[in-house]
Amino acid sequence: MHALRQSFRRLMRLYSFKRVSRSAVSTPFRVTAVAQSDFSGPNLRSRPSRAAVIVRFGAFALVFLLYFVRLGAGTLWDNSEPTYGEIVKELFRTNDWLTLHFNYQPWFIHPPLWFWTAGAAGGLFGLSESSLRLPSALFGLLGAVATYFAARRLYGETAGVIACLAVGTALEYIVLARLAVLDSMLLCLMTVSGFWIYFAVRDGDRAAFWSAVVAAALGTLTKGPIAVVLPVLTLFVYCLWTRRTGALPLRLWLAGALMYLLIAGSWFAAETLTFGTGFLRAYFGMSTVGRFLSPFENQPGPIYYYVPVALIGFFPYVAFLPKALKDAWRSRTDDERYLLCSIGIPLLFFSFAQTKLPNYIAVIFPACAVLVGRLFAQACARNDLRMLRGALIGLPASLLLVAIGVILYARTEHASELRLLGPALSLLGWAMLPAAALTLLVTLLSRRMWVAPVGLGVMMAGFVAALTFSILPRIETLKPMRAMSKTVMSYWRPGDRIGVTGVAGGFSLLFYTEARGVTFVGTAHADESPQQFFGEPGRLLCVILPQDVEGLQKIGIHVRVLARRPKMWLVTNSR
Repeated sequence: MHALRQSFRRLMRLYSFKRVSRSAVSTPFRVTAVAQSDFSGPNLRSRPSRAAVIVRFGAFALVFLLYFVRLGAGTLWDNSEPTYGEIVKELFRTNDWLTLHFNYQPWFIHPPLWFWTAGAAGGLFGLSESSLRLPSALFGLLGAVATYFAARRLYGETAGVIACLAVGTALEYIVLARLAVLDSMLLCLMTVSGFWIYFAVRDGDRAAFWSAVVAAALGTLTKGPIAVVLPVLTLFVYCLWTRRTGALPLRLWLAGALMYLLIAGSWFAAETLTFGTGFLRAYFGMSTVGRFLSPFENQPGPIYYYVPVALIGFFPYVAFLPKALKDAWRSRTDDERYLLCSIGIPLLFFSFAQTKLPNYIAVIFPACAVLVGRLFAQACARNDLRMLRGALIGLPASLLLVAIGVILYARTEHASELRLLGPALSLLGWAMLPAAALTLLVTLLSRRMWVAPVGLGVMMAGFVAALTFSILPRIETLKPMRAMSKTVMSYWRPGDRIGVTGVAGGFSLLFYTEARGVTFVGTAHADESPQQFFGEPGRLLCVILPQDVEGLQKIGIHVRVLARRPKMWLVTNSR
């Protein structure tokens, strides 16, 4: 009872503290030495304390476990994972590692670096879900570590550790690091290029400059020119705002541009020599510029699309983001201005782009994490609990926002499947709310500000554990395409053609079958119409919706059912 009374009194005092002066809040940590925190302080040359080393590597270990534990659990998720997995598989099937192929046709949507990395992992460990997801997990970890070093250079050790935890345990960042997609690698490389080009301009650091150039070039080989456009645009706006041009000579910029072109331009030049202007039109015309000017593959969204996505994606540290942004805006030193530009410019850029995908906005999370790290570093230095006033409201509000997002998604996409998962998802949500409250309570009782980010990181670890050990195995029962792929191969004979029409998971069918190619029939990605496919000579196998069999009969196409699975049948034209 005594402990409860003490915690209640502290909670009441939390709302009665006098506000500190603006000048105190704005004091940059790299100027003021700090002694109150075990692992804080701007002097990066001094030997860190034992506690600092333990906490730092504890943060790295937590992020590592979040990304790598049961990484290969579950089949690939349509559409992106099996698409990219099939491209990696065809690197080995075609023995062509220069030109990417999908369904044994040249594929010009993305550059090859991620696919080369995943192919290398597949060559070492065998092509599987684990090897395909390994590059994402590895670069997710490296991105969190890069965020640590950036925040540490700006605001000291405390900010670095908190920033690493904030970005490494953010909801969307975890998801991207556990999927076989390109974004985790791109985020890591853009984190390095974005922060280190700023360090080069601010400090005249040539090593940082070359690191940024190489990272931007590799990012371009990962997902295209966006890897250099956004950092350059952010730096340009920052220079206009601060009226600073930096300490780097013009000849260094020219040498950097040449180095960038040599690294990033090599693959584009090789493909242009091979395919001519057709490659340039397909890649730059449709997949790059066209994606910005018009919705790509029917993926539009309103101009405010990324605001709720960012709020949900940066959970749970989004609870501290309003206070962090407010303090950064009040201070507006050069460092804070660059961080604000690193958040605002990509947000505006992608908001005005016509193609909207939730993974695009994750590029702002490292800068958000650094600002949250700055906020916690200030609070740790003064052992100031007042910042939790906003978190006490913000954390439950962010949990509510996540719940609303799931509900809205359930109403529009996969509603019946999510209803089956309702009890497990509800239990997970109700478990996270008291976990967050307990974290804040322990922070109040211990009067140690670092407890909050560490506790939230542990909470997200529990979330991932529940997801991977409980929820995902249930979801696998709703993904029948791998089982159907085995059924298809049990009937398949050399010379047979395989098709799929109207069935969710067609890209998984392509990846999990061993036949060379699958024909997409009468869909948005159609290669042929039903009349063309079923009218060709030879034996055909087609995965089809049960209700579409009657539709085929109405247009004079008669098929025989070979196998029935939930929501899909396997049919053939052979008697």
